[in-house]
Amino acid sequence: MNEDIFREALLTVQARRQQALVEYENRQNEVSMEIPQITEINSQLAQTASKLLALAQSGRSITEALETLQHENQEAQHLSANLLIRHGYPADYLDIHYHCPKCQDTGYTQDRYCTCLQDEVAAIGIREMNRQTHLTLCTFAQFSLEYYRNFTGPNGEDCYTVMQKILQRCRKYAEKFSTNSESLLLYGKTGVGKTHLSLAIANEVIQKGYNVIYDSVINLLGNIEQEHFGRANEHDDTLSLLLNCDLLILDDLGTEFDTTFNASCLYNIINTRLNKGLPTIISTNLDYIDIRAQYEERIVSRLFALYTSLQLVGTDVRLRKKMQNET
Repeated sequence: MNEDIFREALLTVQARRQQALVEYENRQNEVSMEIPQITEINSQLAQTASKLLALAQSGRSITEALETLQHENQEAQHLSANLLIRHGYPADYLDIHYHCPKCQDTGYTQDRYCTCLQDEVAAIGIREMNRQTHLTLCTFAQFSLEYYRNFTGPNGEDCYTVMQKILQRCRKYAEKFSTNSESLLLYGKTGVGKTHLSLAIANEVIQKGYNVIYDSVINLLGNIEQEHFGRANEHDDTLSLLLNCDLLILDDLGTEFDTTFNASCLYNIINTRLNKGLPTIISTNLDYIDIRAQYEERIVSRLFALYTSLQLVGTDVRLRKKMQNET
């Protein structure tokens, strides 16, 4: 775990606790002005708590006294809640509302890292990773179907019609996205829109608050290899982030070096995320025949049996845009 990221995450969690306490104090002051009876009830509750503590420390048989004090405490809490409701406040308005009730925004539960702290570490790590890749998000509105009009695909299909359906499919995927969403395999020739649609999905999913990692396969596998063989920061853990993020988008499958390490790592990423039920989007210029020729069967079978395959068709849009800009 990167120490700087961990420190930033812990400070974020602890800032939430401080904010919760400040808001609690403000609500206390507000209610004491609006409902003076609440101040008296709170004083009674505080006295009851002190009496309970004193009785518990006395060592005497105090069962009946404890029951009486607990009953008085419950009645005072019930009266306080009713007063709040009658004055238009929620019954729990005077409770401390922590962002994480499990650890009360300390970052720890029973001397262990709380899941909220672990989630914050992952979120910061993912943001840092995407920042380093200079991620430039696209939108669906920027995706023009006009570049596909009057073109025919390799099997005689109308490119405009095919890409119109794929655009609608990707829009719906982003709109309905959850960590239970299906995994997608976007394949087709260079420049037909795979990267644009992947980034458009990433854009909307990020806006929904999910953690998304996007980068080329060759870059991500290179990072993992450097960390594995000790040529990077010992606290970095790219593989863990890839295995656990809400949505992983792997661009340009097939451009990575053909090594045993890369093949094993790629299989681990694909298989682990499938086992966890986490969605992955993979884009590639390779078709089914090329993928079968380049990868072992256990990768091929998972991609084409367990991913939803979308074949993009058309001419090289990037090249056409460049030619238009030059004229």
